[in-house]
Amino acid sequence: MSGSSGKIVVSDTTAITYLAKIEALHLLKALFQEIYIPEAVYDELTRQGDHIPGSKEVKSLPWIKIKKVDNYEHYARAFSTELDPGETQAIGLALHMNADYLIIDEMDGRGEAVKLGIKTVGMLGIFLIAKEKGLILRAGPYLEKLQRTTFRMSASIYNTALKKAGEFSVQKKA
Repeated sequence: MSGSSGKIVVSDTTAITYLAKIEALHLLKALFQEIYIPEAVYDELTRQGDHIPGSKEVKSLPWIKIKKVDNYEHYARAFSTELDPGETQAIGLALHMNADYLIIDEMDGRGEAVKLGIKTVGMLGIFLIAKEKGLILRAGPYLEKLQRTTFRMSASIYNTALKKAGEFSVQKKA
């Protein structure tokens, strides 16, 4: 999987929130040039105010594009699990735009997207692609910053990501 300009990439809320939290949102721009988010993701990020990581960014960064998803309830009825509006609209937008990637971490949402034939990438995948492209030297420091937030990542996933990045793996507590 490789990110480059010309790709259509849709994001759910989680990646924008956590990348903003660890001051790594610039990686999305560097990898994909622009990111599309549905209105529900924009609302999730902005409705509680600018103190939410990613809120100011989605309002001000021109490379984050907000798109309306018409009739997203249609997509929700097709899912085997109930997803929140941000996930549902992100999947619907990815389908509507024939996106190359959907950035999503939530297991249920990711599972539904994969069933629909959408290529997904999560937060850890973003760091691996960024390292592969030479945008970052090591994925480990980003994973460590992420672990200091409320982002849920098991020790096994942490170590697998480090192994895929070709970096020394040390068992971390979940």
